[in-house]
Amino acid sequence: MVISMIKVEFFVAEPPCAGCVDLLKTADEIAKKYAKKAQVIKHLGPCPEFEKYGLTMVPAVVFEEGRIMLMGVCPDMETLTGCFLELGVE
Repeated sequence: MVISMIKVEFFVAEPPCAGCVDLLKTADEIAKKYAKKAQVIKHLGPCPEFEKYGLTMVPAVVFEEGRIMLMGVCPDMETLTGCFLELGVE
């Protein structure tokens, strides 16, 4: 299945820890790299989506309403690019 616009949500603490600061920078890089292919959403601090996805720690990244979830680590661009590829986006 190929998805045309990927929803990617980034979750960080408020105030952000060092890993969260890095993740916010990576979110900006993703927004630039996948400008026409990804909807990037940043969540700072507690929010309803955190509970909706059953997240237990930050930093966290959720692709496509929970199809791929990463939490407790600050993934690098290579890891996130792999997630896009898994969802059919190059």
